[in-house]
Amino acid sequence: MTSYAARAVPWGLLGTGAGVIVGLLLLVERWPYTLWPLQGTAVGLLAGMAVWCYHEPAAAVVDTLPRGLRWRTISRSTGSLALVVVWLIAVQHTRSGYFGHPGDVAWQGIAAVIVSACYLTWCRSRGSTGPARAASAGIISVAMFVALARPMDKRVPIFPYTTTDDWATSRLLWSAACLVAIALLLLGTRSAPHRRTGRA
Repeated sequence: MTSYAARAVPWGLLGTGAGVIVGLLLLVERWPYTLWPLQGTAVGLLAGMAVWCYHEPAAAVVDTLPRGLRWRTISRSTGSLALVVVWLIAVQHTRSGYFGHPGDVAWQGIAAVIVSACYLTWCRSRGSTGPARAASAGIISVAMFVALARPMDKRVPIFPYTTTDDWATSRLLWSAACLVAIALLLLGTRSAPHRRTGRA
């Protein structure tokens, strides 16, 4: 499993992305009031990097092999886990810039990775190569838009700002997104065609 993950996961890309994420969080810590949109951007970049862990360009061949989709997904998740570890360490070291809510910021990143991983795994269960390029670009773009424009931020606080914002509701929204993504993944993989799940 370890040797497969070493070959299948784009570690160089993940390392570059992780470095950028750390840089963004350091900037947020230094100037939290003026550069807060970078916090949401960092969350989006984290999720956007995670989807590459599940990209399978040779899906048509790999899905016929004895190792099933579940085994390959678990192996590839080492990349996502590594990103989460970097994220947690970075948030811990920059915790003074999050208006007293480093735990919520940490959870945003974890939840975003879970949701993106569920989506790509669901795509793979349908025989797709895993649209990592399109998914990554879409996730990062949406995160940047929400972080900068803050649409409906009073009703849907995705990336709360300062101590007066509704962090509790944001925490609930991220948790709900995780639960929904996991539920849809479980339902989707059960109904996926047998030949596309990679089970042999």
